[in-house]
Amino acid sequence: FSVRGGATDQNLILLDDAPIYNASHFLGFFSVFNNDVVKDATLYKGDIPANFGGRLASVLDVTVKDEVPKRFGMQGGIGLVTSRLMLEAPLFDHKTSVMVAGRTTYAGMVLPFIKELNESSIYFYDLNAKITQVLNKKNRLFISAYHGHDEFSMQKMIGLGYGNSSGTIRWNHIFNDRLTSNLSLIGSRYRYGIDLNYSPYDFTIKAGTDAISLNYDFAMVWNDRHMTKFGLSTGFQSYLQGQIFDRGGALAQYLQVDSTQKITRKALEHALYITHDFTPTPRLTFRAGVRLSCFQNVGEEDFYVMDPYIYIATDTIHYGPGEVFNTQFHPEPRAAAMYRIDEKSSIKASYSRTVQYAQVASSATGGLPFDVWFPVSPNIKPQKCDQFALGYFRNFMNDGIETSVEVYYKNMQNVIDFKDNAITYGSLLIDGEVRAGKGRSYGAEFLIRKNVGKFTGWISYTYSRTFRTIKGISYSQEYRSPYDRPHNIAIVANYEVTPRITLAANWIYNTGQPVTFPCGQYTINGQTYAVYNGRRNESRYPDYHRLDLSFSCKLGKLDNSKRWHHDINVSVYNAYARHNTWAIIFDTDDQGGMITKNMYLFSVVPSISYNFKF
Repeated sequence: FSVRGGATDQNLILLDDAPIYNASHFLGFFSVFNNDVVKDATLYKGDIPANFGGRLASVLDVTVKDEVPKRFGMQGGIGLVTSRLMLEAPLFDHKTSVMVAGRTTYAGMVLPFIKELNESSIYFYDLNAKITQVLNKKNRLFISAYHGHDEFSMQKMIGLGYGNSSGTIRWNHIFNDRLTSNLSLIGSRYRYGIDLNYSPYDFTIKAGTDAISLNYDFAMVWNDRHMTKFGLSTGFQSYLQGQIFDRGGALAQYLQVDSTQKITRKALEHALYITHDFTPTPRLTFRAGVRLSCFQNVGEEDFYVMDPYIYIATDTIHYGPGEVFNTQFHPEPRAAAMYRIDEKSSIKASYSRTVQYAQVASSATGGLPFDVWFPVSPNIKPQKCDQFALGYFRNFMNDGIETSVEVYYKNMQNVIDFKDNAITYGSLLIDGEVRAGKGRSYGAEFLIRKNVGKFTGWISYTYSRTFRTIKGISYSQEYRSPYDRPHNIAIVANYEVTPRITLAANWIYNTGQPVTFPCGQYTINGQTYAVYNGRRNESRYPDYHRLDLSFSCKLGKLDNSKRWHHDINVSVYNAYARHNTWAIIFDTDDQGGMITKNMYLFSVVPSISYNFKF
């Protein structure tokens, strides 16, 4: 997902404090977050607290249930596409709780009935587990783990595999009524691979990242008007930039890379932060904070020094194992204020400076993306963003209806993009493929939400623009960011027909994503290559929109005192069979001319599921 014109890698996604690098299953059809285990989820778009760092656009902070249940519980569902099960139980006189949950799909049962996907296969699974241990009145221990994996192949030509794994050990300690702390050891891994068997290419590319960090956070409540949070963190990250298995040899010949080399880069990242909330009057609230971040590259690495004007390697420096180089410090101030005009309305304003030390290299220009995480270096400065936001919020009908409008402006420095035909994987020379410049984003977000009554739902509209100006790209003139999608509409409606039956629908619309299409082609030694006109992101994918419908019926007696609750749900994804573009492949026809193939994933997908809770 893209937040206020930000790239997808500019979102910090946390599951029990552990970073998640791809938040979707089933190519966006499902979330990696299992609703059965989620306790809370908070999205920060503008007013990002100082305890979060490392990303420019947003923070999605998701926590897993950690309460000790009173008794054994179970919930889940059996469906046409997926099934799930969650179990939780108290142990040892209610001082320990154990929760395990899993989901899997067997979409092979439904894909044969979808014409567009009857030569494809797709599946995912994920597992969640958490142990909560009450040591005494002032100490608790939490151990949380997640693992998920996806596999997708399309018409025996394209295969994608990706997955996240994470684990968190957190010790919560209460010093007294005012001061508490959390000490966390966090680990995560992400792996991404793509297989292509499309003549003359036959290869597999793998990439990913591994991270481990130690965080120590404190919260001090001085009184009803003052609260301070502060802490520190340190972490190590390893970036697998490319491991190529070129079975046919055509890829290595085309890209002129060594297909036998495994490219890994390493880094350390540290931070100190403090933030203070002050409520001088019942109507006015301030929050101010600062984060001091530090980044260091770490060997072993053969570092290529790039000429900043011609972007070729002029020297090579060898750094031994564990040798630290390129240390950088950056302050990140944050400030926010909220004024309650009356019981129904309020105004909020915020400013935040964020810094990002790692980013995704993506070579997608209208075809399949090859995304690789890589860190900044002496050749590449970290990206910075200054964001200003102002919002007005008003409720009606005793808070039954919420409305809001928020405007924002983002000024970005050292924004990166890649030159045409960049090699973004399998090479330490990736720094020479990068161009840096400035960017800007602005927009307005509108929301109206109805929370009470038989009919509930919301309508939201966002106008968002984002541009980049980078020397050497698009003739050094301002051009659309890949995430410039001006119009976004979401309509969500729920209607309770009876206490037993509920109907729901949602319709979403997005302007098509900018993309660079070739304007011609040439052939050398039987190989056909695309030609671009030098202007970036002048074209767009077709607009994206779809309608989803669902019907739910509660079964059995409608008695809240009963322990067993169950229902049946019937749903239709993409009800009017919109063929939304997933990728565009360029090919040649019998006469040697260039043709395009519009690839899409899902047409109409019906499903039925039986859900239960005990």
